[in-house]
Amino acid sequence: MPTPEPDDDVTPVQRFRVPLAAWETFGRVCRQQGIPRARRLFDLMWGDVKRHGTETDKAVFAAADRELKQRRSRKPAGG
Repeated sequence: MPTPEPDDDVTPVQRFRVPLAAWETFGRVCRQQGIPRARRLFDLMWGDVKRHGTETDKAVFAAADRELKQRRSRKPAGG
């Protein structure tokens, strides 16, 4: 199923398959570190782009990172 087109102020949800036990364990480890699971996944992706991507890839991902940070800064506390 393709990712639906986002509206202007929503980060689209991505779907992928992973065994539930692995997902739950990853979630526990992230919570122990005080890191949201989505942020940790994004950071892992960013690391791969930094190591293996072209300069264009890095620029595109950096722009996406800035966009995500802007969205989070507008998000109400606790929401």
